[in-house]
Amino acid sequence: MGAKGLGRKLKFYRVKYGWSLEECSERIGISARYLADIERGDKTPKLDTFIRILNTLAASADDVLQDSLVVGYEAKSNDILRKLDSLDVNRKKQAMDIFESFVSSLKEN
Repeated sequence: MGAKGLGRKLKFYRVKYGWSLEECSERIGISARYLADIERGDKTPKLDTFIRILNTLAASADDVLQDSLVVGYEAKSNDILRKLDSLDVNRKKQAMDIFESFVSSLKEN
């Protein structure tokens, strides 16, 4: 994913709140131009700035970084499990059957 994916995730959260670049950057304490650079993937924030951004957007580092880190697959897996748990028994079985079939087809290729 890299910087561009990170920027897309952060922009997703900003837009979810309905904040402009200016409003969000003011809340974070950075310039709107710098935030725009981050969202485009042109710049990567330092750790302390990244933490301020996450806290301002109430965003989880797991979610924002899940496609960048190998351990991110663990976060995705947990998200999928939570979604499966929300299904009734019949739909859960359907989903598991589809998943097992899909994984089997990947192994055959």
